[in-house]
Amino acid sequence: MSAALRIFLLTIAIVFLIEVFRLVLAGKLQLKYSLLWMLLSVILMICAIFPEVVYVFSDCLGFQAPSNFVFLISIIGLIGICLSLTVIVSWQARDIRFLLQKVTLMEEELHRDRNQCGKKDRKFEDLR
Repeated sequence: MSAALRIFLLTIAIVFLIEVFRLVLAGKLQLKYSLLWMLLSVILMICAIFPEVVYVFSDCLGFQAPSNFVFLISIIGLIGICLSLTVIVSWQARDIRFLLQKVTLMEEELHRDRNQCGKKDRKFEDLR
């Protein structure tokens, strides 16, 4: 791996890590969701600083070229992130459904209370 490519990868990883931290500090990204992206950045930095790690792992696992190993790891990482996001969306859909049911019941109770209150006021006016 050329020095220019290593510097480029390291720069991209650092900028990405800084951006993730900025989003967390701005409140646009929760810390628990940013951990995957931070881990990805750190792994990219390690691979840029120590490219031998990629060569060693690809040789140990029997890959013909280190780029094939990198692509496989990237695809596995993206599938993991997609699974994580799918779990989050599923939990949020469940929570939204629960909150919608709760709001509907509260609106129904409020409507019923308003009707009962209105009937009581009318009865009181009839007695005068």
